[in-house]
Amino acid sequence: MKILDCRETRELEERAVAYGANYAELMQTAGAAVTCFLRNQFETKGKNILILCGKGNNGGDGFVVAYRLWEWEANVTIALLDGLPQTDLARQTLANIRNTTVRTLSLQDDEGEIDAAILEADLIVDAVYGIGFRGAIPEKMRPVFFAVNDAKAPVVAVDIPSGLNGDTGRVEGIHIKANHTITFSTKKPVHLFEPAKQFCGNVLVASVGIEEDLIRKQSCTLEITERFFVNPLFVPRKKETNKGSYGRLLTVCGKEGMAGAAVLSAKAAVRCGTGLVQVAVPSSIYPIVANHVIEPIFTLLQDGEAGTQQALEQANRATACLIGCGMGTEEAEKQRAYALISQARAPLVLDADGINAVAENIDVLKTASAPLILTPHPGEMARLLGITVQEVQNNRLEIARSFAQEHQVILVLKGHNTLVAVPGEEDPGEISSQFAGKVYYNPTGNPGMAKGGSGDVLAGMIAALCAQGVEPWKAAVSGVYLHGLAGDRCAKAYSQRAMLPTDLVEELPALFLELEE
Repeated sequence: MKILDCRETRELEERAVAYGANYAELMQTAGAAVTCFLRNQFETKGKNILILCGKGNNGGDGFVVAYRLWEWEANVTIALLDGLPQTDLARQTLANIRNTTVRTLSLQDDEGEIDAAILEADLIVDAVYGIGFRGAIPEKMRPVFFAVNDAKAPVVAVDIPSGLNGDTGRVEGIHIKANHTITFSTKKPVHLFEPAKQFCGNVLVASVGIEEDLIRKQSCTLEITERFFVNPLFVPRKKETNKGSYGRLLTVCGKEGMAGAAVLSAKAAVRCGTGLVQVAVPSSIYPIVANHVIEPIFTLLQDGEAGTQQALEQANRATACLIGCGMGTEEAEKQRAYALISQARAPLVLDADGINAVAENIDVLKTASAPLILTPHPGEMARLLGITVQEVQNNRLEIARSFAQEHQVILVLKGHNTLVAVPGEEDPGEISSQFAGKVYYNPTGNPGMAKGGSGDVLAGMIAALCAQGVEPWKAAVSGVYLHGLAGDRCAKAYSQRAMLPTDLVEELPALFLELEE
């Protein structure tokens, strides 16, 4: 599902106009959609409805709503918070209201009456600013916004709640807090990312008459992963195949005290259909790992440089590698990670301690010749960037996108609605693929997955798909989606509290069978 930012939305509207639509029709349809929602959701006849309008076309949408609600016998008041409309289209729409009983107030002249209208309102419609808003709300409007947020009447925002940045989840200063938001054609980034998401309330996408084919063809840099995306992974296997047909995965995971990480990642990799999984572990934990997962073959790593050479030799035979789950952060393990990053020829998934090693030597990423997938949780992402976890959480979209672009890696930023950022070409203006430079927003998963070991399962799944020849970015997006889907099924079966990372692995057979059918 496409998520369009401000620039992409304007491109879509311009293309629609080029194909025969006009902006007046789009505004009328948008206002009609909002009115339809209001009449279906609330009692409007005879009710006091206050519509806050700005000076742009978002205010014009509000004028359409005002006129239509007046037709349905509501007591409508318009509050012009930023003066008279400044666009021809909005001016024309306001002119249509002159011969009605709709009351029009101006913040400049009628501040007291607007305050009274807020208190008396049964319903408030926010049509002040749209997705193009940037910066902070003007000082003169702030008391109105505070009053609206304190009002008992429900608030419905047109496109986005005023004061929020439509392209990010950041919140700067005072803004409208909506119970419902009616947006048009597609959702926008502001509807998906915290902390702004919580102020949008229930978000409904309404059509303004732009053809679905135009929306499908519109380029975008953010998408919500949908189930059809993973369907191609589950086509029937050919009869004339063997284990060599489905890849060889090397995992360099685990140490004393962290054998479970090696077990979980290997179990997930085997369950995801890899032809041969080779687990490289210190001899001290071999009995534990081998006792819990018997399908792989094992390499017992020696200490220091000798172990690094063993890992490199096996990496050169693999079709994908996984490094880091419970690997440890001693100097020998860091040097092993650096060597594999620099010399591995197959796609490489870096998780946990592999990421922690990179955080101390970020330039090592530049030495990689094979595709790299990094799977940090917010704490690991903060260490990679030298910032706080809160800073990561407040700006997940741009952090994921910029890190992937700067370091030319596929970044899986884990958390609620995990993001997968795919880098464009090193020159952002020369993106050669329709998928390059995109961020994929994952809709699956739940808080029950917030347990140690869930990330090891995810890393094993992504690496397994890479080993089978799935393009690394597709492996990352698909692995994240399937991991969350398995988690959702486990939550239903065992509860979010009781579900375990091992349950995720055991849920995969039934899930895959369903997808194959």
